Amino acid sequence: MTAVRLWWSLARHTHRESRVPTVLAVTAFAVTTWAVLTVAGGVRAFQARAQLPGADPTYPFLSWVAVALLVVPTATLGAAAARLTIARRDERLAKLRLAGATSAQTTLVALLDAGAQALAGALAGVVLDLLALPAVALLRFQGRSFDIAELRLGVAPVLATVGAVLAVALLSCAVSLRRVAISPLGVAQRLPQKGLSWVRVLPVLLLGGGFVAAFNAGSVLFGFGAAVGVLVLVGLLAGTFAVFNLVGPLFVSLLGRVLAARARSVETLLAARRMGEDPKSVWRSVGGVSLVTFVAGCLSVAPGLTSGQDGADRLGADIGTGAAVTLVISAVLAAVSTGVTQASRVLDSRARYRGLHLAGTDLDVLHAARARETWIPLVVTMGGAAALSLLVVSPVLGLLRAAPVGVLWFVGCAVGGAVLVLLAARASRPLVTACASR
Repeated sequence: MTAVRLWWSLARHTHRESRVPTVLAVTAFAVTTWAVLTVAGGVRAFQARAQLPGADPTYPFLSWVAVALLVVPTATLGAAAARLTIARRDERLAKLRLAGATSAQTTLVALLDAGAQALAGALAGVVLDLLALPAVALLRFQGRSFDIAELRLGVAPVLATVGAVLAVALLSCAVSLRRVAISPLGVAQRLPQKGLSWVRVLPVLLLGGGFVAAFNAGSVLFGFGAAVGVLVLVGLLAGTFAVFNLVGPLFVSLLGRVLAARARSVETLLAARRMGEDPKSVWRSVGGVSLVTFVAGCLSVAPGLTSGQDGADRLGADIGTGAAVTLVISAVLAAVSTGVTQASRVLDSRARYRGLHLAGTDLDVLHAARARETWIPLVVTMGGAAALSLLVVSPVLGLLRAAPVGVLWFVGCAVGGAVLVLLAARASRPLVTACASR
């Protein structure tokens, strides 16, 4: 009970500035829950329609392809919400440990804090899903729109989704607490974190071999049934997405080291040092849009899948609609992830900004360094995402000639995503000024 009273006291006496991370975390959890419930409702609706006499069995498979493309951005946003302002939380808990609080008390305070944010966000996401159902039901597939009853999930799936969001938040919080429990003084002194391992590259090699084997043995896979073949290909697609998200921070770290060695200005040096010291944070600020670029590249061939095929006009239109919906959900996830991460990075780095400013660094230099810290990895990672997506769809790349509109989708999403990241970075400039001046 002592830990509960301590948590409640801290929550009630939190300064207004410190409430910003809480609002950001709740927002991120809400959007994550909404995305999961919306996608799950769509899959349920297509599976129910597939049970009707004469129904096309293609639609449930296509819905699972959309799930494969959305699972990583959704999980990324959920994990980002769970990790939000870890530096602020770790610093506060380390001070509690140094003031005499036990490890069990600080652990319970942190878990209560993370759990309350996740629960509030998940419940808000459930409400958001209910409010958005009428709009989602207007989408037309198979020649008709949805009934709200088709898209509405039961109590059990909703509770399972809320429980999963809560579990992710608590697990991520528990993992981050290991540093505080082991060395509170080290956390308070802001000792450097452990670097990234090259082990992250191994899944790339394994997945590459899996793709080669799958495409060479495509007839064998589908010989076991269409469901088996589609399941394997969807799994490989989701795996590619996950691997790109895993290797992204390593690319950012290497890029930071190269830039630091060749920097010719203070702004570039500061940006490069930040990229090398905390590549995971930098990747989270641009990774959402890079993942959307990957989704857009994979879906660029969708309009050409049924182009020119007799009797497939409806299927082709539905594939285009499904691809557009997938891109919209991905863009929403990326927008929230980008805005939340950019703001949280500033709040977590306020001691660094204040120290540099007190040492004589001009605010314009800090803003310029942060801008380069954003757009340089953004360009590199988006280029990598585009190349990887084209590699994934390379066996059917000729479909782009049949329906060049897919190229416009791809370019539009890439440009829009880049603008989104830069606007988010620009919008958080006042936070940098406030943190550096206090």
